[in-house]
Amino acid sequence: MLNDLKAGQKMCQAALVRVQKVGTSSNGGVFARGMLEDNGGHLAFICFDAVLVEKMRNLEGPTAYMVGGDVDINKFANDMSLQLIIKRLEELVPGDDISNLVPHGDFDVEAYKNKLANYIKAVRTPTLRKLLETIFSGNTYDAFVHNPAGMKLHHAYIGGLLQHSVDVTELAVAMADRIENVDKDLVIAGALLHDIGKIKEISAEIGFPYTNAGRFMGHIAMTSLMVQEAALKLNMPAQRLEQLQHILLSHHGENEKGSPVACATREAFIVHYADEINAVMNQFEQREGKGAWEFNRMLGRNILKEKL
Repeated sequence: MLNDLKAGQKMCQAALVRVQKVGTSSNGGVFARGMLEDNGGHLAFICFDAVLVEKMRNLEGPTAYMVGGDVDINKFANDMSLQLIIKRLEELVPGDDISNLVPHGDFDVEAYKNKLANYIKAVRTPTLRKLLETIFSGNTYDAFVHNPAGMKLHHAYIGGLLQHSVDVTELAVAMADRIENVDKDLVIAGALLHDIGKIKEISAEIGFPYTNAGRFMGHIAMTSLMVQEAALKLNMPAQRLEQLQHILLSHHGENEKGSPVACATREAFIVHYADEINAVMNQFEQREGKGAWEFNRMLGRNILKEKL
């Protein structure tokens, strides 16, 4: 694992290569700089080999390679962190061990599938329950229980979308039970469906790259379209569909956070805050360092990951 490497060691393993910069050094040579990643963490890299740099220049996104080189102190950092000086970059071939490149969440997938089914059964409004039963079926269901919920920021592992959506629903239902004049069926439907578009936005392939459709549209728009298409086939009442779509379109809370509309109903606020707190709490489960305190890129601050 990348986090286990020490200065002076040689490395040769499968890793995900994220190129951040390709340029020309002061002596006229070329270089590429970026980040290597595996399930254990990440490691900065630099490469001065012209052939390998040219290969990296043409990468369209994070790509898995068999990577080799020397581990050294990162001269571009001020914290004595490490970097790899890449000297080998080869295509993966059948038989290469890539188990360290496919992150899995530490949770019971089957238990979460059962929770999903039970939440759908708990919806008493026939049109909403039928909508959920229709969407969470076939290929869509298979993708939903397998896909990550993010590329890097939160629940970025196989099954992460299932875990995140069910946990958001659990939080949202707990709030709905304590707040008056809330349509709990609408909350459950909105919470379960709020990220369904991510099955089309993010690929479950190594590195969890964004799809072309995902880059063009984003998961919020794709979620709304998927739900609208299914609802129209079921002749869902227009007002009911509008209320549900408002939850989906506003679940990031504000325009500045990516939502095309801001929350305007009790149900929308509940799903938004349940989504936000679950994504934040997931940051405490992801470890990139070994200390009690760790800088979190999503939150932009140091957070305490274990008791002092």
